[in-house]
Amino acid sequence: MIVGDIEVEPLAAESMGLRSMCTKVTTPDLTIILDPSAALSARYGLEPHPQEYRQLEQSLQTIFVAARSADAISISHYHYDHVRPGFTNYRYNFSSHEELQRMFEGKMVLAKDNRENINASQRRRGFYFERDIREVTKDIRWADGQSYTFGTTTVNYSPPLPHGPNASELGFVLATAVSCQGKRLLFVPDVQGPVDRDSLSYCLSLTPDVAIVGGPPIYLGQFRESHRQTALYSLVRLASTVPVLAIDHHLIRSPDWETWIAPVKEAAAQAGNRVMTMAELAGTDTNCLEAHRKELYSDLPPSEQFVHWTESDDEYKEQNRPPID
Repeated sequence: MIVGDIEVEPLAAESMGLRSMCTKVTTPDLTIILDPSAALSARYGLEPHPQEYRQLEQSLQTIFVAARSADAISISHYHYDHVRPGFTNYRYNFSSHEELQRMFEGKMVLAKDNRENINASQRRRGFYFERDIREVTKDIRWADGQSYTFGTTTVNYSPPLPHGPNASELGFVLATAVSCQGKRLLFVPDVQGPVDRDSLSYCLSLTPDVAIVGGPPIYLGQFRESHRQTALYSLVRLASTVPVLAIDHHLIRSPDWETWIAPVKEAAAQAGNRVMTMAELAGTDTNCLEAHRKELYSDLPPSEQFVHWTESDDEYKEQNRPPID
């Protein structure tokens, strides 16, 4: 999608078959990749289906090529569906130390501070991320609450926002706003609606023309009803004020996401705005593989070799590529 001088191109997302919110943003001054990673996970007691692994492999190739041609790479937080791990893991990430270094070589990196406003797990991941790329990058800048100017383009970062409800054990994330010639994209990963009212106020204050927002994890039983209602309220508010709102990520892992989001689409329609998935923002059909994994196993039974791989121990699966060809 093109809005003024800003081109927005989602590269991977749940609506595109895997866990991610990776987005390429291009202006006359800058090409920046937001959260250049993708991942899979166990679900319904099943490992990802071969079709999901093929989608992961394809999407990671797309992300890598885009990152290599970009001027800057942005990291909102250190979960592995948003940043590449620096170790080998074929089970869910298709990652390696070599791939991470090649992706970030010579790049300006704008990243979540790995020391402040961060939980223990992300602090550890952020430490290893910095260690793994420091020697190959052009520069690493801690972006929390910062603003960067590239010609007529400004990239603004939020203060740390809760990864879901306030005081979430999952830590904090950064929202990113890219502005150029009076138009603005807002990228808000993993805020789960947002659930936190201060995060909603921050998003509304920026008056974006396009917003990409991580929806709530309604597929998780521990995600409380009160949080669901707050997330719905937030999305209705955003849909009523933002001309184009793309909602994706945790929400799209639920088979019932379309039913749940109906009031949001209704609010957008009443305001003359649009609500869509990241796949639709990219101009492709929504393809929710994880939400329908049981059906994939039933309709497209994997090979015996793949089943044998899934029955191996975790260490074997991490070190050995699944037989998906």
